[in-house]
Amino acid sequence: MICVRRAGALLGLVVLAMAVIASSCSSGTTSSSPASPVSLDPGVVTRSEPTLDAIVDRVMAATGVPGVAVGVVHNGEVVIAKGYGVREAGADLAVDAETVFQLASVSKPLGSTAVAGVVGRGLVAWDQPIVSELPDFALSDPYVTANVTVADMYSHRSGLPGDAGNILEQFGYSQAEIIPRLRSLPLGPFRAQYSYSNFGLTVGGLAAAAAYGTSFAQMADEVLFTPAGMTSTSFSYADFVARDNSARLHARFDGRFQALFTRNADAQAPAGGASSNVIDLNRWMLLQLGDGRLDGREIIDPEALAESKRPYIRTEADSDPNTVATEYALAWDVSTSLIEPSLLALSHSGAFDHGAGTTFRLLPELGFGIVVLTNAQPVGAAEAIADEYVDVLFHGRPGRNWLVDLWGPGLASLIAPSVVTKPASPAAARPMTAYVGTYANGYFGPVTVVSSGPGLELRLGPNGTTKLLFEPLDGDTFSGLFPLQIEGSRVPITFEFAGDPLRASVLVFGSPESAPPWMIMPRVD
Repeated sequence: MICVRRAGALLGLVVLAMAVIASSCSSGTTSSSPASPVSLDPGVVTRSEPTLDAIVDRVMAATGVPGVAVGVVHNGEVVIAKGYGVREAGADLAVDAETVFQLASVSKPLGSTAVAGVVGRGLVAWDQPIVSELPDFALSDPYVTANVTVADMYSHRSGLPGDAGNILEQFGYSQAEIIPRLRSLPLGPFRAQYSYSNFGLTVGGLAAAAAYGTSFAQMADEVLFTPAGMTSTSFSYADFVARDNSARLHARFDGRFQALFTRNADAQAPAGGASSNVIDLNRWMLLQLGDGRLDGREIIDPEALAESKRPYIRTEADSDPNTVATEYALAWDVSTSLIEPSLLALSHSGAFDHGAGTTFRLLPELGFGIVVLTNAQPVGAAEAIADEYVDVLFHGRPGRNWLVDLWGPGLASLIAPSVVTKPASPAAARPMTAYVGTYANGYFGPVTVVSSGPGLELRLGPNGTTKLLFEPLDGDTFSGLFPLQIEGSRVPITFEFAGDPLRASVLVFGSPESAPPWMIMPRVD
């Protein structure tokens, strides 16, 4: 038998982060403390830069993360905006406050703010059905198709599977090619189950952009970034690439972080395609804490903005009264603070499993915000820096090792390799010609299998331009690499036969016993 251990890389970082928070609080580490009024001494915050420096230096040394940038705001003022380390490992290019990072899923609340701006102008409503703006959009259930709204998509309660569309993006499909394929996927319970879907949220953003009359990137620029003076922020990958001062993505290979990959996330831009620096994100946090106002003027309608932060769904079912409430608003995590459980916390983390880890924390009752950007895989560095810094602000010293005790192990599954274990005595494969052919379904489209040396080559994606090599593993199962895999990862594919023992009838991505329907492709040639 073949044993497959799957990494959590395709899960949303928010899912894992909120699970880490819930686990931490249910263990009694923080939420057992009695709720009490708390405050944050402005003098302590103002004098905290040396404390932050020490925390960042320690976390960078422990993790090997090449570059970090941090922004802090309090009581309507910018307190800190600075960088640490380098933009690219091995290069003498320092990170500073102006260095632009790819934000990964921190893009979601940033884009939600822009949508709130469109809502505030009366051009779209949070509860507006998607099909009113995107009439060709469809899901597998006609009722859901007719009724799913912008808010449903932004709160991940449409019923779409969490990884919907992600693998298609890896295979090179564009946004215009991926969105129609979502109708091939079975749905979970509508408005009753949280399922973190990048491309579901993207559809919500596209509906708002259609109502506004431009692309999502242009809408965000005109509604939010330009009015807020966020001159280094964009939802366009081309804009990021054009920046002179930008951070490379880093993944750990051969025991060290290396700048091996690039990531164009335009296909899911509203969910993960933004780039920015801590100067701009400080302004965004001030706008949030100012209820849509910045520099004395209204940028975003306060009612539309407030609605974006109202919880829409629990991220997990848990009746334990000692467990922190883990809820999701319209692209916002809403919970009580890990450090001070009497306080409301608004947050979100972001991750590219091959090169970016980002996070922010807002404590609205205290007018406080911190954002941390890193240019390496999500090893928990960003979250640990943010939480240890806040912990020290409140208590003078950290109550725990936030990296070692919580965020490092809590996020480890994001960068754990998918392992395929070969049996001690594997069965021989059939002649390679038995597997050669074309397989297809409505989700993946055609997948052409050709013989390649002792194994097989899969050609898929637009015009078969993505080519993947697979080698025999055990009988009719082969193992290989998908694009952008974590070091050490292997994934299985399996062929099934019906009738002719020399002509496979079905190709399965994964194991036939556990593969969802959209990973099963019948032969079509």
